[in-house]
Formats: sequence, C-alpha cells, structure tokens
Amino acid sequence: MAAPTRGGPAAVRTLTRPLVLAVLAALATLSAGLLPAPASVTVAVTVNFLAVAGVLVLLAHAGRHSAHPAGWRWYAVSVGVSALGALAAGAVLPWGQTALGSLPGHLLVVVAILRMLDRASLRAARAQVATMLVLFVLADLLTVHTLYHLTIGREGLLSLSQTVALFALLSSIAVGTGFSLVFIAICPAAQRPVGWLLFASQVATALAGACSSIASGPGPVQYLACALSVLGMGLLVVACRADRPRPTADRGNAAGSTLGALLPHATALAGGLLLLLSVPVTGTLTIFGTTLGALGLGALLAHQVVSWRTQQRLTSDLQRSEAYFRTLVRGSADPVLILDDQLQVQWVSPAITALLGLDPQRIVGHSIAAAVHPDDAPGLVAALSATSVDPSETKTRTARVRHLDGRWLLIQSQVRDLRGDPDVGALVLYCRDVSASARQPADPLPTFSTSDPTTGLPNRSALTQRLAAAFRTPSAGSASLVVLGVDGLPAGDDVPVLRELTTRFARALRGDDWLARSGASEFAVLVSGTVADAEVIAGRLVAAVEPVATGSGTLRLTAAAGVTSLDADADAGEALRWGDLALRSARAAGPGRVRRHSDALRITQQREETLRTDLHRALAEGQLRLVYQPVVDLALHRTVSVEALLRWRHPTYGEVSPAEFVPLAEESALITELGRWVLAEATATVAALPHPDLGVAVNVSARHVRSGELVADVLHALETSGLAASRLVLEITESVLLDDEHVTDDLAALRRLGVRIAVDDFGTGWSSLAYLVGLPIDVLKMDRQFLADVETDPQRRALCSSVLHLGTSLGLVVVVEGVETAIELQLLRDMGHRFIQGYLLARPLDRSVLTTQLPGLGGVPVPTSAAGLPSLLRAGNDGPAT
Repeated sequence: MAAPTRGGPAAVRTLTRPLVLAVLAALATLSAGLLPAPASVTVAVTVNFLAVAGVLVLLAHAGRHSAHPAGWRWYAVSVGVSALGALAAGAVLPWGQTALGSLPGHLLVVVAILRMLDRASLRAARAQVATMLVLFVLADLLTVHTLYHLTIGREGLLSLSQTVALFALLSSIAVGTGFSLVFIAICPAAQRPVGWLLFASQVATALAGACSSIASGPGPVQYLACALSVLGMGLLVVACRADRPRPTADRGNAAGSTLGALLPHATALAGGLLLLLSVPVTGTLTIFGTTLGALGLGALLAHQVVSWRTQQRLTSDLQRSEAYFRTLVRGSADPVLILDDQLQVQWVSPAITALLGLDPQRIVGHSIAAAVHPDDAPGLVAALSATSVDPSETKTRTARVRHLDGRWLLIQSQVRDLRGDPDVGALVLYCRDVSASARQPADPLPTFSTSDPTTGLPNRSALTQRLAAAFRTPSAGSASLVVLGVDGLPAGDDVPVLRELTTRFARALRGDDWLARSGASEFAVLVSGTVADAEVIAGRLVAAVEPVATGSGTLRLTAAAGVTSLDADADAGEALRWGDLALRSARAAGPGRVRRHSDALRITQQREETLRTDLHRALAEGQLRLVYQPVVDLALHRTVSVEALLRWRHPTYGEVSPAEFVPLAEESALITELGRWVLAEATATVAALPHPDLGVAVNVSARHVRSGELVADVLHALETSGLAASRLVLEITESVLLDDEHVTDDLAALRRLGVRIAVDDFGTGWSSLAYLVGLPIDVLKMDRQFLADVETDPQRRALCSSVLHLGTSLGLVVVVEGVETAIELQLLRDMGHRFIQGYLLARPLDRSVLTTQLPGLGGVPVPTSAAGLPSLLRAGNDGPAT
C-alpha cells in the first residue's frame, strides 16, 4: 500500500485499496453476529483485539517512515491504552459502561495530534487556534447531545449512570475530534487527506462508544460497536500510511488556507442547524443544548475577533513590507522585472524608464518575448520557461531590447526562479545595460581588444564572437574549424617568429578562410566548407610550419592540427572544446598529424574502455606501484611524513596519469579494493623504514569512506604492518564530510584510535568554514590553486596567510601543496607556513630510495633560503605532482 506524495486524484486512487481493506475488516467483524450465540461473542471480541494487535504493529512500522513519527507513536500508545482499559473495565463494570475503560486512551489522542501539528504555526497563531479548537469541541458536543436527544434520549433507554458514562466517553472523544479538525484546518493541502482520515477515525470511534454504551448484552448493537471500532482503527492505519514527509515549501501555517477559514464556521453552522431542527421534532429545547448553543455563539464571536485582529496585523505587515520593497527597488539603478508563468510582466521598477525610456505602466501585462529582438526571443523564452532545480541558483541571460528611440540595447539579466516559492510564485529579473552603446569611461579601456598585438590577427575573443555569429547564420553547417598547435616556440612572444608564421599561414589559406591567434602557441582558422575541406587546409598549415631562421640560429618547429565541423545544434564554446580535443589527440599521435574531432573522440573512448578493462587486472599483474612524496617541516628542517601516490605503468600506453585511471576505478567497487591495497602497502613500507617518527598519508576515495569498511581496513593494515596509528594520515575530499552521519562517525572512531584525518585540496570543494568546527579533522591541505599568482597578487598572499591563521585558530595543521618555485617557498615561509609539499623540495620517490633521499633524513638538507636549494630544483621542473 504505497502512500501518496501529494493530495488530489492520485492520492485518492492510492488510498482506495487500504480504505477498502479497512471497510472489509469491519464487515468481517460485523458478520460474527451471524454465528451461533455462544461463539459469536467470542469471535467478535477476539477479532477486535486481534485488530488492536495488528494496528499496533502497523503503526509502529509505518510510523517510523512518516512525517510525524512521534505523533504516531502516541497514537499507538492511545490504541493500546484504550484496549487494555476496555478489557479491564469489562471485568468489573456492567454492560453499557465497559467503554469507560478506554477513556484515558481517547484523551491521549490529544497528545498524538499535538505532536503532529507544526509548532511554529501554533505559536504564530495560538489565539486563533485556541478559539478554533473550542468552537470545534462545542460543535461536536452539541451534535452529540442533539442526536442523543432525538434518538435514545426520548425513549429513556439508558439509566442515569449509563447516560453519564456515555457522555463522559463521547466528551473525551469530542476533544480528540476537535483536534483532528484543527489539524485539517491548519495543515497544507497535501496532508489534508491525513486529517480527514483522522477525523473519520474519531467519528467511527465515537459511534462505537455510543453503540457499546447502549448495548445491554450480546446482540446486533454490540457487534456493530465492535465493527465500528475495527473501522476506526483501520482508518487510523490508512492515515499513517498516507502521512509522508513533505518538502519544506509545502508546509502550511495556521491561517494559510481557505478551508482553515471556513471550517470553524461550517462546524458551528452544522451544530446550530441540528439543534434548531430538533425543536420541531421533539417540541422542547433542553437547557444543556441551549447552554452549548450559547457557548458556541460566544466562541464563534471570539474566533471572529481573533481572526480580525490577525488579519489587521498581517495587512499592516504586508503594507510595511511592500513599502520597504518599493523603497529598496526605487533606489536601485538597475531595473527589476517580475514575470508570471506565462512570462508576462507583472511589475517593473521605475528604473526601466532610465534604461529603455519606457513608462513602467506600458510594460505591465505584456509578454517579455514581445520586447526583445526576434532572433533572441526563442532562446530567451526557452531559458526562462525551463524550471530551475535549485531555487537559490541565479542564471544570467542576455538579449537585445529596443529602446524607445529605436536603438537596440544589449541587456543582461540575472534571473532568479522563484516560481516554486509560495510567497513569490514568479520569475525575478535584475537587468543592466551591457551593450557597446552604454556609457563608458572617458578613456577607453586599453586591456579590452579583439586583436592580438604581436601578430595583428584577431584574438580568441574575436574568434569566439565570429563563431557565435557563424552559428546564428542558416549556413553554419557548411563551415568548419581548424585549431593548429605549434610546438617549439620560445617562451614569451617572439615577434619575428610569430609574424613569419602568420605570413606563411596566410599564404596557405583561401580567400574566404578566416585566421586568428587563439593562444600563446595556437592558431585557429574558420574554414568556409566541409570538414574534408578543413582537413586539406589543416594539412597545408602543418606543412607550413618549417624551421624558422632567427638571429641566434635556426628554430625548429613542429605542428599538429585538430579539425571539427560547426554543427547547427552546437555553440561557440562547444566548437572550441571539440577543436581542442582534436588538437590534443593529434599532438598525442605525433608531429605533423591532423585529426578530426570525431576520430579524436573515438580514440579517446577506445583508450578509456581499454584502460577500464585492463585496470581490473593491473593489480594482480603488478602493474600498479606506489611512490612517496615528502612533506617537509621548515621549522625542523626535515621530512615529517610522506604521501603515498598511486602509479600505473600500462604495458601498451606506458605511464598512465592517476587523473585518468582513478576516475575509472571510482565507477565501481574496484576503487575500494585499490584503496585497501594502498593502505596495506603504504603502512608496511613506512613501518619498515628506519625512521620511527615518519608518518604516511594515504588518499581515501569517497566510495571507500561511504562503504562502511574503512575502519576495518585501516585496523587490518595497522595490525599487519605494525605501524602506530598516530603515524597514519587519511586524506579525504571536502565533500565526503557532508555525507551520511555514519561517515562522520567512522572518521571520529579512527581519530579515537590515533589516526589523523586530513582534508585534501582544501578550498576547491564546498569550503564552508562552519563545517570545519566540530568535524573530525586534524589537517588542512591547501590546494595548489591558492598559489596561483601569489608572487605578484597581494590578495592571493593575504588569502594564503588567512588559511594559515584559520587552521591555527582551530587547532589544525596546514600543509601547502604544489610549491614549485623558490619565491613561493620564501613567501610561504615569511607568512609562517611550516609544512610544505611540492616538486621544489622533493619529487615523488620510489620505495627503494626512501632511506637515502628523504630531505633532512639522509637525503638533501632542507634549505633555509632560496640560495640553499639544489641547483636542479632551482632550474625548474616538469610539472606538479599528481
């Protein structure tokens, strides 16, 4: 019996089957009366108590997965207490009064529903909810009294003690019924079926209590009471099944629905009409009924007064909020537009006049598509119509909009999709003019240019614009792109060499071909023709890259080229990426090669599939190995730990980068097996070294952490190797810390054993500082990205210093990764950074040389200044460690 996730027809269809089962269970109980007299009572009572046991089990099971588990636990207690009370009362009280034993259980329904109501809604409108509850209870009591007066009260069927017992029982049930009506009134529409089912369960329970009270012994009335009791419990189970967690945005409030406003008046009207209709039938109006009616009118008046005061307060808050909003928007230089689901303008700020010269009132009610350029309208409408997954996400859209004077302005809009927010329900656009005709500073910006100053060719920006224009033309499919890479160029822009190459390339092109310099050592050509034509042009360009004579001798250059067609469904960015991929593939094949994007993609995919297949047997065949990169303590001038890095020497492809094969391993459980092997190998290697204080850091994949096997694998590695737990550091990525609670518990357990936890590549993931407090972390490894331009950028230096101070204030060790230059080392040393890792001090070392080449531990000494660096390291390196 699947529970519904929303109200409406789908929810009704989903509830049909359990409702039918509940009714069939009640009819089965009622049919016990058809059995012979001695057995009928036994069967009916047995079925009733079996139903109680079944309901308790179902509530306990389904309640755990409901939106209100605490409330359903109290409902289970209520059912159990009612059943035990009725059983105890049946042993000591006469027929007609045994139902009194269930009275405490009925009162516990109040606690159950209170635990299901939203506390914030209750606090926000407690006076309104209180008057609503009193009105519901009085209407229930008035209905019960009137029905009693119209039926068994006129005949005098019950004694005084039975009458008192009946009203005591029904009064307790009326309180629970009143709370169920409160739940219906203030809950969101999606949970309203749950409220109606609770109300129906209360009504069935009240009828069962009434039948039980008037039954003088075994008979049809008593069997009906049992059947109604089973029906009430069955409806309770159906309600529990239907109660499923809802998104936060779906939750309601105490004054948030039309039904919530009408339901108190409807119940008061029903109770009052029933009381008035009883007068012609009975000819009398009882004092008790008159009192209840008068109290109900007073409660209705009190509810109206409270509702009026609440409405006045909400209206005042809304007017104040709107005044604040209008003041804020009027003070903004950028116009703000609010669009509905049909993309029609619902409101626009007055700043639109300064931007477009239009009166805001003339824009309201018109479609946004009518205001933009016809070429831009389809794309803008499609983008705005698409529903955003994340309401907090801000998208940027650009389109041409006509000014009142006829000019077309390029307007950029920051779009917030708040259509899912019940308080807004619209798209909000923050607009500004980014067109060339917008006011510019008096002096043109010298840095903005579409031409390359060295060659005079269009640069990459101009290339992107030209590609975008090409894609907007209907003949985009008949054009192609060539990306040419030249290898061997000297560092920096060698003007004579580049101009010589430009001249050669121009001679190799046709009249319609368009040449640009797309990078320091790359050129691009927009070819008018098919991809086959582009391959011919690419071959000419590659052949034109011949040795160039310079003042210091002959410069030998080589080239390779990638070719891609301009598909109509692509854009400029995709075309450039495809061309770069084809160029990388051509360069990998060797100098002088030309490769299409489709071929490059196929080759890349074939390589990836081969690596994915071979990786499964690489470990067994000994193709994998570990290398160890030292982490140096600048204060102690020695290596304090090494990071174990996985390497793969493929029999065909040679050395494969971890950046290429690790993601393939992470696609399956193979990454956990590799991680287990790395743990065992690294701990055993370091434990065997003659350095008792040397630590080892091991990268642990997110999949291994989430598997729940990490603690056992670490314990096994430590036990097998004999390495002290305090010498092991586990490096995890930032995102792992946001995973399930068991991940944090496992990491905390490892820390209690002495293992240290490091956050690898800190600053490249979520980087929320709030999560650093209280999480099981000992070390922050500052990513290489922090060092970009640190030599020249004061803000970068301030950022590096801030990370150190942050870690120190939180009691964390900060390790800087990727230090590659002497200036970087000196700057970090001056900031106070102590732990450094990078090619400048040591490259990753094989296991066989760890005893002799660790800096400060038998290898080269750790330098105290840039002058103390080994000449080999000062000369440069071939890239960062992976």
